[in-house]
Amino acid sequence: MALVDVEDVGTTVRQKLPPHRRLQVWEATGGRCVLCDQKIDGARERWIAEHIRALELGGVDDLVNMGPAHEACALEKTKDDHHRAGKAKRQKLRHIGAEASKRPMPCGKASPWKRKLSGEIVAR
Repeated sequence: MALVDVEDVGTTVRQKLPPHRRLQVWEATGGRCVLCDQKIDGARERWIAEHIRALELGGVDDLVNMGPAHEACALEKTKDDHHRAGKAKRQKLRHIGAEASKRPMPCGKASPWKRKLSGEIVAR
C-alpha cells in the first residue's frame, strides 16, 4: 500500500492558438512578460504566448496557464522545461520498470553466467 496517492499527469495536447486567443493572452497581463515582468513593446519586440507550466510537465492548454513572454525569455524557459521533462520521463521509466538496467548485476538472471554457492562461475 502506497503512503502517497500517485497521479500520472501525462502530457496535454497543444491546440492551435488563433489570433483572438493570442489577443486574450496579451490583454490578461496588460502586455507584461510573465517571465521577467517587464513591459513588452508589441510593435517592436517579438513575443510568444508562453505556457507558465509546460504542457509536457502537466500544465493545461488554457488561458489561465498562458501569458505573453519575450522571445528570448521564453526560449530560456523552454530549454529548462525540456530538461526537466526529460528527467521526469527517465524517472518514470525507472519507476515503472520499463527501462532495462544499464549496469546489470554480474551473474544475475540476465547474465549468461551463473555463480554457484561454492563460488564457481559456470555458463547457464
